[in-house]
Amino acid sequence: MKKIIAIILAFCLSLAAQAGSFEAAKYFAQGNSAYTNQNYQEAITCYNRSAQEGLSSPALSYNLANAYYKTGDLGNAIAYYRKAELFAPRDADTSANLKRALSQTEDNIARKEVPSALRSFFFLYFYLGLQEQAKLALIFWIILWLVLSVFILSKNGSVRGVAKKLALLFLVLTLVFFASASYKYYDATHQGVVTDKEAKIHAGPDASYTEMFVLRSGSEVKVTRSQGNWKKILVNQEEEQSQAGWLEESQIKTILRQTTKKARLAARFFYCSGLPDHLFSKACLRSAMMSLTSSRPTESLMSPTGMPAASSCSSVS
Repeated sequence: MKKIIAIILAFCLSLAAQAGSFEAAKYFAQGNSAYTNQNYQEAITCYNRSAQEGLSSPALSYNLANAYYKTGDLGNAIAYYRKAELFAPRDADTSANLKRALSQTEDNIARKEVPSALRSFFFLYFYLGLQEQAKLALIFWIILWLVLSVFILSKNGSVRGVAKKLALLFLVLTLVFFASASYKYYDATHQGVVTDKEAKIHAGPDASYTEMFVLRSGSEVKVTRSQGNWKKILVNQEEEQSQAGWLEESQIKTILRQTTKKARLAARFFYCSGLPDHLFSKACLRSAMMSLTSSRPTESLMSPTGMPAASSCSSVS
């Protein structure tokens, strides 16, 4: 009886996941259609609805960034270009558009570029995206357990010796890529972009504190602390003239949303699945449908096969 209930539950969850994936792809197609028709605000609404339905991909972030850029919202455009870069660091279009958007900000406050020598030394960290590194960590972890199984079950001394050496190798690789993906995730949750046209930076986490300076849309900062609806930020964190202050949470967008402490470790590791972190406590069977999100609004777009492409998202509750 218990097995039957478990099978029925699994079947229902899979149906719910498929329905969510269908809705996500539908909204993504609607966003592409709206962008092609130069209805950029409608495209933003559709892409955001797609993200709410569970879609997570570099293409979605890139499309959102382009749509925000077309509306003149440099803050959100830069934030989503950074997110697309996080998952697809080798994409030339993302890099070019990000540089263009950064060059148009009023404050001209951006992350300090990593020296080329350092990028060359840690080339895998900068060359591979977050999901790629997490997937490699998962693959090496699985291989590690397979090798350990051989080591435990085999009675041949030479085979056990080889298995032991391979196990150590794959253990190191697993730890290296897991640590790299974890740091990438941590860094993305602490890097933010000012999205308000003019954000007043205060000396404390309340509007009653002294106003210290003003940051404009598109300024990149480091988030060092959160308190209520306020975030403490560090500006020009790589320079001696760095400034710190507080601004309201609604005035800034971090590249990735921070999870609760309970889900943080799982979020860092399982972000390789393409699922947003708020789904970890719900239905983890929902597909990211990466194959349906490769098209970009700067190209000639077609709706995903079999997916409706209605012209409006804003009317959907």
